[in-house]
Amino acid sequence: MEDSDIIALFFERSENAIKETKIKYGNLIRSIAFRILNHPADTEECENDTYMGMWMSIPPVRPGNLKAYAAKTARNQALKKYRFQHAEKRNPEVMLSLSELEEQLADRNDGTENSLFEDGELADIINSFLADLKPGTRRVFMLRYWYFLSVKEIMSECGMSKSKVESILFRTRGKLKVHLERVWKVK
Repeated sequence: MEDSDIIALFFERSENAIKETKIKYGNLIRSIAFRILNHPADTEECENDTYMGMWMSIPPVRPGNLKAYAAKTARNQALKKYRFQHAEKRNPEVMLSLSELEEQLADRNDGTENSLFEDGELADIINSFLADLKPGTRRVFMLRYWYFLSVKEIMSECGMSKSKVESILFRTRGKLKVHLERVWKVK
């Protein structure tokens, strides 16, 4: 079934919307949730929360890309569940991945709150940054910081050496830092 047909089912409030979303994107949703939560029961609950989140938000939202919308919803649900249930137990890949970006996403040290975190503005800035990257670099960056794959998994997925993956990630984090500093300076 086409994404536009599934979205139409959501707008009709047909329960088949959930069924068709599960058929088409269930594996993706479970994969994202499991990578963050690393527990089958939590993954299943997160998958159900993702479908409920989509049901509650479509309508009024009409996603331009249902796959990306499902992935984003799954990721947000999994991170929320992760923070709630695993505050003391940290998934090392998620924590390492987030700590690598910490320096680039830190507040501006000017004594003011970083307003870039409001109203999705930071997401827009990062999206514009990602749009300017070469496709291979963007893929490596997204696999690490969106899907939380380890360097070893990225090596396998992209057919690259460890040094190549680490080099791409290091250079891209540096570019992100420069990009954010330029945006913050303009603000």
